[in-house]
Amino acid sequence: MFSFRKKADQAKRKSTAEQPRRIVWRKSYNWLLLLIPLLTAGAYLRQMDQLFPIKTIQISGEFEYIDQQVLESSLQRYLGEGFFSLDIHQLRQQLYQQSWADSVSVRRVWPDRLMIRMVEKIPLARWDEEHLLSDKAVVYKADIAEFHYLPKIHARNHQPAWILQRYYQLKSRFDSVDEEIVALNVDSRGALEVELINGLQVKFGRSGIDRKIERLIAIYPQQILPRRAQIQRLDLRYSNGFAVAWKQEVLQGRDKASIWSNSNV
Repeated sequence: MFSFRKKADQAKRKSTAEQPRRIVWRKSYNWLLLLIPLLTAGAYLRQMDQLFPIKTIQISGEFEYIDQQVLESSLQRYLGEGFFSLDIHQLRQQLYQQSWADSVSVRRVWPDRLMIRMVEKIPLARWDEEHLLSDKAVVYKADIAEFHYLPKIHARNHQPAWILQRYYQLKSRFDSVDEEIVALNVDSRGALEVELINGLQVKFGRSGIDRKIERLIAIYPQQILPRRAQIQRLDLRYSNGFAVAWKQEVLQGRDKASIWSNSNV
């Protein structure tokens, strides 16, 4: 009996050890508990969209350059959209595509209205023949024919933010002597030149621009202003002074010394 039992136990252990290993998947339906409310919510929202379509789009802002008819036409597709399902982000991106749009905000107003507020860019200068520069250093496409009164900036190889900062600095200093900048040019090497409203050209070069500006402004009221109608160009690219290019009609029959009337510049 004992021997039999021993053999039987051995056989049982052997049988257990020889059973193949396998992975068993247990079926679970717990995910249905999550899916059912989602489906119910989706159906409810679809029903709510049908009950609450967008009926009114209200646009606010002071528009001087944005074409309101084009804007209204682009927004027609959103009338009738569901209050809940309307893609606010997509709408905002579409409005930003308006070249004159500086900032855009969109919000829903229960139960059937959209409120849109837009702020236009403020043009500061002509950047080239097709673009303007805004007061926030943004270059954007525009019909520049009607902006002939804005100063002309040629500096496409430089960052607009740097150009804008330099323009504001120059404008402030020339305003102090009642002069107006009509053009600013920065070449590929960084050399700066401005043109004033009376046609006077001023070359500053690449280095020491701040110091040169202050030096010019210091002598401008006494030495330059009385003769500005006679001067074609001022060249401040020198370290210890500047050169003057006189208009040809001024030089006829006169020498440079007599023009300066022995003034020490």
